[in-house]
Amino acid sequence: MALGIRTRQAILTAISSKSYWRLSRTLATHSGMSNDWLKQQGLISFRDLWMKAQGYL
Repeated sequence: MALGIRTRQAILTAISSKSYWRLSRTLATHSGMSNDWLKQQGLISFRDLWMKAQGYL
C-alpha cells in the first residue's frame, strides 16, 4: 500500500495462494513495483545492459 496500491488489491494479492512467479504478473505488482522503483532499489535492467552491449546507449 505504501507503493500506491489500493487496499483491496493489496489484500487480495497478500492472501493469494498463487506462487511468486504468478503473482509477479498481477496488476498490483505491476502498479506498485514500476521500473523506476526497481531502479531506485538498485536493480539493473537487462534491457539497458543489452542495449549498451549492442551500442545503442
